[in-house]
Amino acid sequence: MDPITVSMGLGLFAAGGGLGWWLSKTHETLDGLGDGMILLQEAQASSSAMMGKRMDGIEERIQRLVAGLDGIRAANPDLDGTILAYEALEGKGDAIEALETLVASIPISADHLTTPLLDAGQAKLAVSLLETIDEMEYLSATDSRRIALVALESGRLARARDLLFQSHASVPGDDVTLRVLEHTAKLSGDIYERRRWLDERLCLDPDNPDLLRDHAHLLASMGDEGAQKDIIRLEALGVDTPADRSLLSGLRERAGARSEALDAIESALDEDPTRSDDWCARGEILFALEEKGKALESVDKCLELDRQNGKAWAIRAKVLSETHGQSSEALKAAIHAVALNAGGTELIMLKSDLLEAEGEQLKSDESLEKSLSKHPENGHLRAAIASRLLLQGRHTEAWDILNTTPPNVTHPDLHVVAGRMHLANADSLRDGTGETDRELLQDAMKSFEAALELNRESGIAWLGMARVQRLLGKKDEAVETLSRARRLLPDEDPSAAAESALLCLELGDLEGATQHIDAASIRWDGAIIPYVRGNIAANQGHLKSALSYYNEAIDIDPTHVRARFNRVNIHMASENAQEALDDANTLLELAPGLAYAKLRRAEANMLLSNWEVAKKDLEQIIENAPHHFYALTKLAACHISMGRPEKAENPLNEALRLEPNHADAWHHRGLLYLDWGREEAAINDFEAAIRCDGGHLDARLHVAAIHHEAKRYGEASAAWSGVLSINPEHPVARIRREECELAIATM
Repeated sequence: MDPITVSMGLGLFAAGGGLGWWLSKTHETLDGLGDGMILLQEAQASSSAMMGKRMDGIEERIQRLVAGLDGIRAANPDLDGTILAYEALEGKGDAIEALETLVASIPISADHLTTPLLDAGQAKLAVSLLETIDEMEYLSATDSRRIALVALESGRLARARDLLFQSHASVPGDDVTLRVLEHTAKLSGDIYERRRWLDERLCLDPDNPDLLRDHAHLLASMGDEGAQKDIIRLEALGVDTPADRSLLSGLRERAGARSEALDAIESALDEDPTRSDDWCARGEILFALEEKGKALESVDKCLELDRQNGKAWAIRAKVLSETHGQSSEALKAAIHAVALNAGGTELIMLKSDLLEAEGEQLKSDESLEKSLSKHPENGHLRAAIASRLLLQGRHTEAWDILNTTPPNVTHPDLHVVAGRMHLANADSLRDGTGETDRELLQDAMKSFEAALELNRESGIAWLGMARVQRLLGKKDEAVETLSRARRLLPDEDPSAAAESALLCLELGDLEGATQHIDAASIRWDGAIIPYVRGNIAANQGHLKSALSYYNEAIDIDPTHVRARFNRVNIHMASENAQEALDDANTLLELAPGLAYAKLRRAEANMLLSNWEVAKKDLEQIIENAPHHFYALTKLAACHISMGRPEKAENPLNEALRLEPNHADAWHHRGLLYLDWGREEAAINDFEAAIRCDGGHLDARLHVAAIHHEAKRYGEASAAWSGVLSINPEHPVARIRREECELAIATM
């Protein structure tokens, strides 16, 4: 083999060996690397497992932390608001929600006097939030007010007012908001806006003394005469102070400085006596000063210069109407005044009065109809006409006037007249039961309340309410209401004195009643005076004197329902059955619906043994008023007297179901059982009558007689003693008790 071939073989062998060695080493390296990768993967898996466990622990701790934070925020809403506020200020939350949460701790009753509203840090955050918010249209009324208080406390008056307006628009009747609004108006110096809020506050609380004083002083500073109204209300409430009275005096002096005004007008007339209006003004002042002769001269001078001066004709009519023998001239002047639309309601009514005085009743009515058709929306005139018709006993016509009032017309006097109409209606429809009478009187109460909502200084409305309260048996309330009415009405008002007398009678104060009616009689000579005197005499047990007074009242006013009804009662108490029957019939002619009069007519007929006639009246009463336990008892008495005792038991049972304390029902059922021979049942009912009315003499007599006849002398003696405790001179009881004592002694 040649050397070249040997060399190439050796070279290839060496290269192959070297490659094999390299491949061997590379394999070992790769094997090592594979083992390392496996170890690395295992290490990574172990590390991931450990990290997973650590992350689970962190998440758990975070959840516990969040839960704890939620608990802290729930327990501390202030902190919640603070957190939300910081988030909102960093642009990561809702600013309005944060502000609502922040102010939630402010009490709902907080106002501008509440301090502090929030602590310093929260207040600063709230103001900062407030500055970032431009519109807050969807806040609740409460939140609007709370945020407004924050704004107000920080001196942002305009922002506070806007928010308060928003709160007021949502809940107009909230006094807290109104109170703060009034304060903001005061701060801004806006007296008209302040008056608005004070007016609204007074509507909510019309008798609040502090509000009334603030309102009075504000109006006085504005030169508004309405300030007098507030002081008068304080006086009516009985809480006026010397400062209040001083303010009222100043207001009245300012309003009624007639002497100074008169001097000024006379000075002007000296310079120019041709000014008709000045002569008229002079006449008006002189009439107010009760210088009637000079007033007439002055208005006559005015009319010489200007025959169409309606005001002068009105003053002339008033002066002449108060002058004896001048009614015809007064009527002419009144006709001129009304034709010229002068003098208002007063002259329209004066003209009607003067026509009536001249015997022209038809023309008087026509003049009122014409004026009302000309001024249908004049509530004051409508009320005056209705009142006139009521006084004349023309109730249906009065109701027509009230019921045709246009829907948009309102006036306190309209409600007062309606209240008086309801009272008159109650007088003519009473049936003697509290239930029916109460329903009728509630209508009157509602009318007087409506009048006072419009004018709380209406003395006549308070007087009407006092009367309703008295008739409903609310004596304490009536005393307070009547005191308020008397403060508002003129001192010489006789109607208030008469009502005071009637209230004193209800309270058992006969001396006070006499003093009040004596005071009223000085200024009044109407039927009410003898009527009240008759009530006083009746309460004193002076029946003859009471009858005389009721006769006098009916002579003055034959339509006086209460006087005639009370005269019926006097006749019944005196057992003058025929006179009672005559008066009851007259009452039913005057008031056909007066069930109470029908009841008295039935009782009068029972005294006259006219059982069938009495029974018909009683059945009619019960048909209209099934709850009338008194009429049911009387009907049963009729059945018993007519020999139909079997028809008496059901009415008596029904009467006792309706009124278990009605002594007469127990007594009559006892008579029924006695007639049927059910002695034990009769005694039980008679004793029940005595329990209901210890002075029920007939029930005691029957119990005593039953025991005596049964020879139960011990029980009989006690029963006869009970009779003598009521009537010590009862002859039968004396004799029978002696018989019992003798019988007991010989036993």
